[in-house]
Amino acid sequence: MMPEGLSFSLRVSLRRSEKFFGPGVASLLRLVERTGSLQTAAAEMQMSYSKAWKIIRKAEGELGFPLMERRVGGAGGGSSSVTAEGKRFLERYERFRQEVQDAAQRLFTECFEGGDTNETD
Repeated sequence: MMPEGLSFSLRVSLRRSEKFFGPGVASLLRLVERTGSLQTAAAEMQMSYSKAWKIIRKAEGELGFPLMERRVGGAGGGSSSVTAEGKRFLERYERFRQEVQDAAQRLFTECFEGGDTNETD
């Protein structure tokens, strides 16, 4: 008998020697797309601007291409945008993350909600 309310959680991150891209970076980039500002995106995530830049620069260093473009402000203020290559990478990451989540959900259902599996110890 399975415990009631059993669930699982899964976090998909990309790494080389260490983790450099995951849900947080993806969220930050999506907010930059929506707001046009890294500063605003960082504030919405309750993150400092300097930490947001550090995260973006680390990911860019690992990937070898820029994720964002920054335009220094003048009278109207600066802005940030996600590069075309950054958008393509973000879309591939989000697709991969969703595929992993879907596969894990199928396995979870099969293993924990599929009823009697007739396993022997």
